[in-house]
Amino acid sequence: MGLLTLVAMASCRDPATAAGTALFVTTEFEPALNLTQLRVSGSVAGGMDVPTTTLPENAERALQSGESFRVLLNDAANGAQATVRVEGLRDGTVLATGEATASVRDGYEVEVTVQLSSSPKPDGGTPDGGSGTFCLDCKDGCCREGVCTSRTARTCGVGGVACSDCTEAKADTCTAQGTCACGNSPACGANASACFGGRCICGSGGACSPGLACVGGQCVCDPSTCAGCCLNNTCFIGTEKNECGKRGQACKKCDRRCNPDGSCD
Repeated sequence: MGLLTLVAMASCRDPATAAGTALFVTTEFEPALNLTQLRVSGSVAGGMDVPTTTLPENAERALQSGESFRVLLNDAANGAQATVRVEGLRDGTVLATGEATASVRDGYEVEVTVQLSSSPKPDGGTPDGGSGTFCLDCKDGCCREGVCTSRTARTCGVGGVACSDCTEAKADTCTAQGTCACGNSPACGANASACFGGRCICGSGGACSPGLACVGGQCVCDPSTCAGCCLNNTCFIGTEKNECGKRGQACKKCDRRCNPDGSCD
């Protein structure tokens, strides 16, 4: 069983004395979900709330079914009903949810098990809170309307996550990792208007040079892409005497020198 630093560290324990008044929560879920974080919240009858906490704070590994944590309830009344709610996350997306209820025992630690399920919510929504779904046993594909679908430019994703349409992200292919790409390169950015034939293009030409944005099919130097200064639709570093400036401003010619902040002396 893995132990996480969640609401409180669940380390070596004596259920009667380890943490005083608390819930010792064990989560169980389908390993294929590949969860990386748990978002924990809860409440106690009488108006006490457990602050929402995402745990661990940084997603560094895939979690295992059986991960455990403590919820400290030092101020809860003896015998009050406590409810703990857990959402399973992967890459910030909610893929499964569950909750459990137990009676508080003053000075004791009560064991609780929360089963996380990826089934649709009662309101007809989906566990990720959006329009997509999640499919189990879909290692090499993505989920479209509850069906495991093979990777294409219009159905991109792996591990059963909701499918993405790469053509909406200026890309024309889906990589083996389930990310959108333009040919053998990442999806096109602000320096292109589309991906065509495996190449990023701006209008009828190639992608714009670094520091330029593709606007209306033309390469333009502006604050959205140029950290230096703009001159004749070219983005300069902005630290030279004759091309001085920052944040996409028009380049200035300095009498003496250009300061690091883009101002002239």
